[in-house]
Amino acid sequence: MFDSHCHLEMREFEPDFPDVLSRMSENGVTHVISIGSLAQNERIEKTLEIANSHDFIYATLGVHPKSPYKDLHDIALSFENYYSKNKKKIAAVGEIGLDYFIPDASKEELEKIKIKQKELFEFQLKIAVSHRLPVIVHIRDAYEDAINILKAYAKMPDAFFGGVIHCFSSDDPSIASEFIKMGFFISFSGNITYKKNGGLRASAKEIPDEKILIETDSPYLAPQNFRGKRNEPSYVRFVLDALAELKGVERAKFEDLTVQNTVNLFSLEEVPGFYPSVAYKIRNSVYINLTNKCTNRCAFCPKYQNGGSNFNVRGYNLELKKEPTAQEVVSSVFRYYNFKEAVFCGLGEPTLRIETLKESAKALKEAKKAAISGTGGGSGDAGIKLRLDTDGLANAVYGRNIAAELEGLIDSVSISLNAQNGKVYEKFCNPQMLKKGVDAYSSVLDFVKESRKRIKEVTVTAIDLPGIDIAGIENIAKSLKVGFKLRKFNDVG
Repeated sequence: MFDSHCHLEMREFEPDFPDVLSRMSENGVTHVISIGSLAQNERIEKTLEIANSHDFIYATLGVHPKSPYKDLHDIALSFENYYSKNKKKIAAVGEIGLDYFIPDASKEELEKIKIKQKELFEFQLKIAVSHRLPVIVHIRDAYEDAINILKAYAKMPDAFFGGVIHCFSSDDPSIASEFIKMGFFISFSGNITYKKNGGLRASAKEIPDEKILIETDSPYLAPQNFRGKRNEPSYVRFVLDALAELKGVERAKFEDLTVQNTVNLFSLEEVPGFYPSVAYKIRNSVYINLTNKCTNRCAFCPKYQNGGSNFNVRGYNLELKKEPTAQEVVSSVFRYYNFKEAVFCGLGEPTLRIETLKESAKALKEAKKAAISGTGGGSGDAGIKLRLDTDGLANAVYGRNIAAELEGLIDSVSISLNAQNGKVYEKFCNPQMLKKGVDAYSSVLDFVKESRKRIKEVTVTAIDLPGIDIAGIENIAKSLKVGFKLRKFNDVG
């Protein structure tokens, strides 16, 4: 288990801190993120000391909306100081956000507080963007303002590196849906176990499992059976139990998935058996991110827009720290359950790692057969199909018929044509890796023809950009006797 949010530096833990860590281990909690506050008189040095002394503890840097601080400039200086010295241990900017629960404030005072909190929140979101970090967001009695601010943040041209709405407490499923549409994960604490929180449990039931994190927020929010007592990371098991039961999912499966979700969000490499950015689930498909290398440098690719380098797709940071092995691919895919297809896609051209692609496809097929026959695998996803999303230049890159090598491994292939002729293809797709004199556009068309001979389902795609003749491309697809799909610009995933 992974406690994605706790406060280990707090004085409540000082009397028995070694025992707290021992109970974590005894109860299967392998990793935690301890929140570090840059606010005045708060114990950031203690947080970092704890994180740097234990390889299974990560930290964050941020200022809670209710915490005191001198000014924004001071926060920026403090962040740079601590981040520069502890980069490997800093998982996120947080916790930051909005908290309008201030019962003693007059209406006028509350309005001033709201303005100051929003300024602080927006400032720290910009820090997160500039350092390519996800955010941990605290919201209380402020969902409307938070949603409006985060919508702007998620569209920042420099890049959105994901985040989590920590300790989610709303019983309105539409609020969670707003955050998920932006790409945020949702985290639950001991509050999910409280008897009075039936509405929250109903809301949690609607949230996709692949978007859920678990936390304690300890020493606060102890689970129902420990209310009134100090909370601690080992109690995250009660949050896991409550959610697994609510979802009707085997506990071990749900445990693995919540760890994978946390590893994906925070791009953590040090959790044994879990690999960031390799597999990610959208709707009923699990996507496989084999490489960030591309044959083309497409004008419409989200990686290269606005002069930046944005690898975020629906809240997943797909910038690989290392390219995965086939074994790591299969392990990552089956962290998920209840999916219908596995797709070789990601933010790179998967056929540039053709041997790993074939090895992974073969292993996934074998796992599928094992699940059908009941001889192993146990994925529960015996009906999955394998799809390849490609630029169609593999034959030109390797100088051989790659489509023939994929026969029997890939069930369907989606090929990005994106142009009605070679001149338009060169303009929008900008091939980078082909030998001089190779006609890229003709090579794609040849790959379509070869794929049709060998792969059951073949689809040609195009993006709706000015200058691209969609009707013309659709006619080309018809002439080649393959399917056609129109993709929307900037709607990745």
